[in-house]
Amino acid sequence: MIKLLDTEIYVGNMEDSKYIDNEEWAVVHATQTFHYSLFGWNRTTNKPDKKHPNYIYYENENTLSLNWVDGGAYLYKWSGIETFIKIMDFIDKWIDKKKVLVHCDKGYSRSPSLCLLYLAKRNNRINNNSFDEARIEFEKIYPEYNPGGIAEYIRTNWKDII
Repeated sequence: MIKLLDTEIYVGNMEDSKYIDNEEWAVVHATQTFHYSLFGWNRTTNKPDKKHPNYIYYENENTLSLNWVDGGAYLYKWSGIETFIKIMDFIDKWIDKKKVLVHCDKGYSRSPSLCLLYLAKRNNRINNNSFDEARIEFEKIYPEYNPGGIAEYIRTNWKDII
């Protein structure tokens, strides 16, 4: 887990999420692994219904869970720009009250992409002219950044995710 700049935003992986105290933290679980376990779903015998109201996004108190896997940009198109805006709103809601951990399975793609977005679009701590300019600055503070399809989706929708 790495604290980003002098904010209370931390980027991490699944292992990091196991060691936090909910009293001090708000958490964005950007991983299907956590999301499935939250609802008791699995990939074989208890697959979720895509019409389930919490299929993609679930928020409860200081926890936000996303049914996201790392993959092509089309996966994020399916969840939509609105989901990215809800994530930014969630971080805004908690950033002055608690530390905020944003994690995915490995901490290379989904979670740092969300942190990049927040630092550029909501926190104005890194360049927000374009995804590519923000990425250059973000990689200086988080060199492990290695995004998959989420980067293409964010780049294409940069102006609309606010």
